[in-house]
Amino acid sequence: MKLILILLAVALGTVAVSAADDAAKPEPLDLSNLPAVTAALQGLYLDPAALSDSKLNEAATRGVLNHLGLGVKLLDPKAAAAKNSAPGIAKTETLGDEILYVRLGKLDHGTAKALDAVLSPVPSEKLNGIILDLRFVAGSDFADAAEVAGRFVAKGTPLFTLKGAKREPRRFSAAHEKPCIVTPLIVLVNRETAGSAEALAAVFDNQERAAIIGNATAGEAVERVELPLVGGKKLALAVAEVVLPDGRKIFPRGLEPDVAVKVDLAVERKLLLGPDAQKNLRASLEPKVVKHRINEAELVRSHDTGNGKPEGKKPAEPKKSGPPAEKETRNENAKVEQPADVALSRALDILKGLRILRRS
Repeated sequence: MKLILILLAVALGTVAVSAADDAAKPEPLDLSNLPAVTAALQGLYLDPAALSDSKLNEAATRGVLNHLGLGVKLLDPKAAAAKNSAPGIAKTETLGDEILYVRLGKLDHGTAKALDAVLSPVPSEKLNGIILDLRFVAGSDFADAAEVAGRFVAKGTPLFTLKGAKREPRRFSAAHEKPCIVTPLIVLVNRETAGSAEALAAVFDNQERAAIIGNATAGEAVERVELPLVGGKKLALAVAEVVLPDGRKIFPRGLEPDVAVKVDLAVERKLLLGPDAQKNLRASLEPKVVKHRINEAELVRSHDTGNGKPEGKKPAEPKKSGPPAEKETRNENAKVEQPADVALSRALDILKGLRILRRS
């Protein structure tokens, strides 16, 4: 099924280009002279206070944190509490051609049951497709990701393993008792799809169960331990990472989509998390026609005869028959913009194309 979805994306010209090779890595530093360099700096630098032991320790700590990159994060308890207050299912809507849209608000122990409540009333054979929106979804419990994945892949299917240098591997498999949903599936992701949400998308990609549309994910598919710090914040340290059955890892580069779209993250944030997020989705799928307003300078230029003098008044032209609205819609200065939600629009195009192929 995934192959067919991607072939449709090829026809639409929206398939992602493979990621570029890693940038050249700097050569490792020779640290054998570090004590001499430090002593020289402390003895000669114009501001000795900047090189006190406490400042050097602080700089060393910052350097280690920068070196670890996504492997370590500072957590703000208030921000974490706000994310945890989000509902498991943020939005559902049935779009044209019997396509069900489901956007998760978070991924936790109640999300799978909430998803069941959405999917159960609609017989899967009556649906032409499901769009699962994981944009801006981040989770930390990977058992939750496995539970949701089990709704769409067969029981017993290996999903992923959490592996760490000092931890026993934890293997996750699909365990849902009921038959899995076989409806065509498309998953939407972006740069803020993180943690267990990345693992969920990666499972669908690895099992060729869904086409992935959007942008590369955050690259944070790791299990973390949280260490309390002075001031109330916490240090979240990666201790294990997600490894797929084929050996692929998501940390730290993220999951690349099958179909890449160019979209402003701020636009997506406003659409999905802003005050209008609960409005009907169709408004975000309609292309916008923006008419160019002619300013005074352009108006003068349009009547210029070429010698710097404006044209005289032209005789009135006879009125043409036909509806006046026709002339209004053919404004040569009008510009048709792409739909606000580009990723969702692409997903619908692919699922509609699949429906047409099935009928032929």
